[in-house]
Amino acid sequence: MDKDFKPKVTHYHIYRKAIIAAIILSIIAGGIYGGKNLSWKQIAADEVAVVVNNLTGGIKLINRAGAILYYPFVQDIYILDKREQVLKMMASEIDERHPQGSPLMIKTKDGGDVVLDLQIQYMLKPELAVHVIQNTGAGNIYKQKWIYDYTRTICYYCFGELTIDEFPISSKRDVKLQKAREEINTMLDTHGLFITSINLSDYRYYREYAEKIQERRLADKEVEEQKTRASAAKENQRKVVVEETKKLEVEVARFRGECDKRIMDARGSAEAKKQDAEAYLIRARFEADAEFERLAKEATAILATVKTEAEGTLLLRKALEGEGGRTLVRLEYAKRLKQAIIRSTPIIRQGVETPQSIQRFKYIEDAPKIDYMFPEPPDAVLVSPMKPGPDKSP
Repeated sequence: MDKDFKPKVTHYHIYRKAIIAAIILSIIAGGIYGGKNLSWKQIAADEVAVVVNNLTGGIKLINRAGAILYYPFVQDIYILDKREQVLKMMASEIDERHPQGSPLMIKTKDGGDVVLDLQIQYMLKPELAVHVIQNTGAGNIYKQKWIYDYTRTICYYCFGELTIDEFPISSKRDVKLQKAREEINTMLDTHGLFITSINLSDYRYYREYAEKIQERRLADKEVEEQKTRASAAKENQRKVVVEETKKLEVEVARFRGECDKRIMDARGSAEAKKQDAEAYLIRARFEADAEFERLAKEATAILATVKTEAEGTLLLRKALEGEGGRTLVRLEYAKRLKQAIIRSTPIIRQGVETPQSIQRFKYIEDAPKIDYMFPEPPDAVLVSPMKPGPDKSP
């Protein structure tokens, strides 16, 4: 092996040291040169700055007021306005691009043409200033690219949902303004912008539209007056109904009171009559029981009397069945004969009837009849019409 051999590594270290020294010298020289050209900018309180490093590609957000230093060739600084700004879309905004102004012309859903003067108030979100620079570009290009285009488009179809005669109604316009603002903010949120308000300063349409709308307003006014009168009439009707209802309630309450009083009186009278009826029933029961007891005793007495009389009659019958009965019959027969009238007529010739004999028989027929069922008493004297009886005259 050759002892005089020298490795090449030594030359490599020498080259590396030389390169490092050259880089350090170039940095020192660039710093000395850039220090001569070092610049600064003033950031206001309503501004935000974005600093871009052209060597490293780094981006820095400065959201404070004050002065900032930067290298003009190494760094770029972009300042954006973060205060509330106004975008005017009006006929009075006349410039080279819009010699007749820049109002918003829309077409309503019923085919009418309406010109709107709008004022859009918007703000930049400071925390998204870096995104605005990267996505949109430097300067105020975001105003034309996002604010102007989005607001005109969305306001066009939001207000186009109204009819030509609904524009004079402020409540309907306010609803569409709120809807347009919400939709625009939804679209601009990802771009670092925010709409604070949308103001409709004026609206215009053709003269024919104006005349028709004026006629419609007059008709609506008449309708409102009629509605007011109808409302007043309904209120009066409601008042009358309330009064009559109160009167009815009073009358009903009074009638119910009278009915309750009558019911109570009827119940009291019914209770008194019920008590009287119960007392009468008790008294009648006692009287009926007493009458029944009296009649029962009287019937018992009558029954005993009748039985006694029947027994006496039976005994009398048994007594009359013998000689005592015949004796009584004869006695009765004698009493009858005692009351009899006996007359006699002398007869001149036997066998010759005379008027006197006829009269005699008549007298005999008028005399009381004698019952021949019983035997004749021993001292009875019969008078024959043919034979004269014995003369017992003194």
